[in-house]
Amino acid sequence: MKIYLCYPVTFDCNLRCHYCFHKERFESNYTDKRKRISVPMYIKWRNKFLSGATEILVNFHGGEPFLDGNSNTIASFMRQTEMERPELLTNGLQKPENYDKLDPFIDRVCRIGFTYHRRVIDGVPSYKQKFEDNVLRLRDKGYPVYVKELMFVDLHENIMENKRYWKDKGVEFKIQDFKGVLRGRSQEELPRYGPLEYLHIDSEYRKSGDYCACMYGYKNVLIRGGWNEGDVLACFEDPKVVGNIQEMWYDPGYKISRRNSKGCIDVQGLKKEIYRGTYEKDLFDPDKDQTDEDSSLPCS
Repeated sequence: MKIYLCYPVTFDCNLRCHYCFHKERFESNYTDKRKRISVPMYIKWRNKFLSGATEILVNFHGGEPFLDGNSNTIASFMRQTEMERPELLTNGLQKPENYDKLDPFIDRVCRIGFTYHRRVIDGVPSYKQKFEDNVLRLRDKGYPVYVKELMFVDLHENIMENKRYWKDKGVEFKIQDFKGVLRGRSQEELPRYGPLEYLHIDSEYRKSGDYCACMYGYKNVLIRGGWNEGDVLACFEDPKVVGNIQEMWYDPGYKISRRNSKGCIDVQGLKKEIYRGTYEKDLFDPDKDQTDEDSSLPCS
């Protein structure tokens, strides 16, 4: 049993990308502090319900993981655990010493992805240099790293040039489809994709078949942060609650179906279907006036 675990960190970031899932929080400078679950609580829950796991990859979600506070949280998590392997995404613009906090655990790091937010930093030479310096520095220290970009049709040639640039440096490069603004709900870019755009999307981000997972071959265990922190979900696109850290329960019999009668993601196989909020399927709807407390937030 291989687990893909999402563990919450503080909603905070030094960039303010207009397409970020947490755009509203960052615009209001609202950086909801972690407050409900602790690493010992998680370990107790893991030992009871995930004792058969052969591997646990951990994505620290919510904000930029290598900010001062979040990097301390991750280092503390690593000191208190043994088998968990970090699978991280960063904007690549943080202080070198914050990345260095993982050095004692480098052998446990699965990989670190550096997302190049072209629309935000491409015109800032100091940011571009810092991004490259951090990628190459961690690569040279022995970390498994890769660079990632989102596919925008009008920037396709620039993105492909960047892919060649990093390939020449021996760094893996991935291109991910762009889900759109409004927490990925707008879908304004996908209809513009032609055969070449689809061709260049990395296989990691291509979802096929009847069932889904954040990472192929791994079972999703997604711990909610912020509102109702501690809830365990199978999928942020159908946030039925499949467990809870504080309440010490877990229903492991779920599968994430990609094709229900309405063409939506559907978490199936649960003994009881539980939603915590007041809106349909607890999902953000850009056409309705709702707050974060009534909706689930996808992974960053």
